[in-house]
Amino acid sequence: MQAGESPLAFFLRTQANSETKKIAEEVQAAEASKKDAFWQASQGQRSRVDYLLPGVHVKPVNGKGRGLVAEEAILAGTVVLRERAVAAVPVRAEDCERPILSSCRLAVALLSTRQEAATKALEPRAGREFEEHGLRRARTAELVEGRGFVRAKSAANATPLEDDALDRLLLVLTLNAHGVMLPGGQMHQGLFAEVGAMVNHSSRPNLVFHGAGVSNKDGHDELQLILQTVRDVQANEELTISYLSELYLPFPERDERLQEMYGFAAERLPTDPGLEAQVPNAPAQATQRVIAANGAADDAWERAAALRAKLAEEPEDEQRKRLQQQVQQQEVASAQHYAALLNENLLAETHAWRYNATWRLASLLTRPGAPKSCAKALPLWDSALRAGRRVWPSENWPEH
Repeated sequence: MQAGESPLAFFLRTQANSETKKIAEEVQAAEASKKDAFWQASQGQRSRVDYLLPGVHVKPVNGKGRGLVAEEAILAGTVVLRERAVAAVPVRAEDCERPILSSCRLAVALLSTRQEAATKALEPRAGREFEEHGLRRARTAELVEGRGFVRAKSAANATPLEDDALDRLLLVLTLNAHGVMLPGGQMHQGLFAEVGAMVNHSSRPNLVFHGAGVSNKDGHDELQLILQTVRDVQANEELTISYLSELYLPFPERDERLQEMYGFAAERLPTDPGLEAQVPNAPAQATQRVIAANGAADDAWERAAALRAKLAEEPEDEQRKRLQQQVQQQEVASAQHYAALLNENLLAETHAWRYNATWRLASLLTRPGAPKSCAKALPLWDSALRAGRRVWPSENWPEH
């Protein structure tokens, strides 16, 4: 059984005949239609979609439930959607280590404003779909922790929910909310329940998403999700985003993250062999050294990112100085380990680990702005650009 797969889904995939599968699909479609009708009726006229490109609709997508589909061709760079969040919260430094916390704060915001009904049509939906969802079992400890957090932080007038209903709300938010960055660099977690939450994942997406702050009629700022095409889209093509923050990942890592975070498997890409390619006839001992260097470098890089997030929230000057020193220490450590990985010359230029080491080391060298340091970074940037062009989904991709 695959991670996140329910017993019923496993039976249908491995043992059921075509007639049984067809009946199951018809029943599931009928249940989804009833729930969608209830949700749409509950929404009334209070749409939070400010703009949806004509000809783009939410439709059933084979094997994926619902998705966003373009009925007509769309040019690269076209804005497809602008939708304001039902609720949004800033992402804090502690969320890097405990991602459930941003979902908890989002749940508190929804319950405090009595807008939890906006999640009724989102997967996993109440009933059998939630009860049999694989991630419900896999994340039991997180959900129990989150349940306690939400109840402790919710206002006295917040909508009370039973354990199962609150667990479902947290799982829905974990699977359907978007982390979007505003132009100033602030990261927020928002729920865009009408259209944004319906967009499916692809490891070669044709959409990129970002955020904006917009003022509503009361003069308050709201978080807006913007979806924009990164390549030309054909008529009747599904519109997709990447659920992963990194596109440049070898298949085993991509698959592991998607299974763990969302409960479905990654698709294979024609570029996967390049993402895993090694230099032929390399010494066997180099493999272990590369694995150790990559792990140590990634850990230091992530610790530096977490410290920078704390630094942004810290008002005290003395504490800021200490955090700045710790950031610098972690950046030096990551640079040393990435340099060690590259010096082994084990991985091909297109390998995901080498690519990440190359651009991260280049960015660390470039950051101080010193001419000598920037000159050392130029060959690294050149290598990263050569490798990236082979796997990025479009020449219009932001990192291109």
